[in-house]
Amino acid sequence: MLVAAAEIRWGSPAAAPALAAAGYAAVCVMLWRNRDRRWFPVLFVGAALNGAVIASNGGRMPVSPSLFERMGRPVPGSLLAGTDPRHVLAGSGTHLGWLGDRLFVHAGQLALILSVGDVLLAIGLAGFVQSTTARGAV
Repeated sequence: MLVAAAEIRWGSPAAAPALAAAGYAAVCVMLWRNRDRRWFPVLFVGAALNGAVIASNGGRMPVSPSLFERMGRPVPGSLLAGTDPRHVLAGSGTHLGWLGDRLFVHAGQLALILSVGDVLLAIGLAGFVQSTTARGAV
């Protein structure tokens, strides 16, 4: 559902946000039902935060334009034109903007733009993988 939501062209404006919301809801239900597993509560919070900001912004993750300046790169044309299927430029009308892509991580040639939810998902996934491999059972 999440992949389909990102690929839908905007001929049906209600379909993409509905699919994105349904996809994140399904992920959150699965994570919540398995919350007794190590690190799943952290994964749940990260997915819920990303789902909330994406659903409240028409099925797209808002991206802070100042990140591109800090990266030394121009804002992509698809963001300026509003045609990026997964992202939208954050602005005065952005809902839950503080949960959008606002963090910039640069390590060597790697440059990442992340949200608070992305950070929690990464921490939760790393913790889950480490804890399951350390114990030898999933």
